[in-house]
Amino acid sequence: MTSFLTHRARVHDTGLPLDSRHNALRTCVTLFAPYGFRATYHHLTLSAGIPRRLEADPDAPIRAVDELHEARVLWLARAQRYAEQRRAEKREGRRAVPDPRPWWLRRTWEGPSRAWYEDPFRHPSLRLSEYV
Repeated sequence: MTSFLTHRARVHDTGLPLDSRHNALRTCVTLFAPYGFRATYHHLTLSAGIPRRLEADPDAPIRAVDELHEARVLWLARAQRYAEQRRAEKREGRRAVPDPRPWWLRRTWEGPSRAWYEDPFRHPSLRLSEYV
């Protein structure tokens, strides 16, 4: 299993070829994709202005991975708070998970989730951190 932070560092490493940095960005999206891979990648392409030819704007992958990282930090903090809340509920004897589960814990096979989009062109225009 690869690390999000390792690949984020590779995106920031200007000594690497642009293709390698772009591949590291795509790996980051596979590790954290709040809208699903294709919709999240499309969102980042638009918000960071990633051109088809990476040489036209070599800083675009950095902007994209920074937006993704910012949202991931917020998501991890929320997941940590939820884990602490669940531990407290379990100590009090409430063992059942509330239904429906919070959207950040849902998988696509559990039904519709506010944060998962099948159509890669359909996603909010907000920054990821504002949405998450």
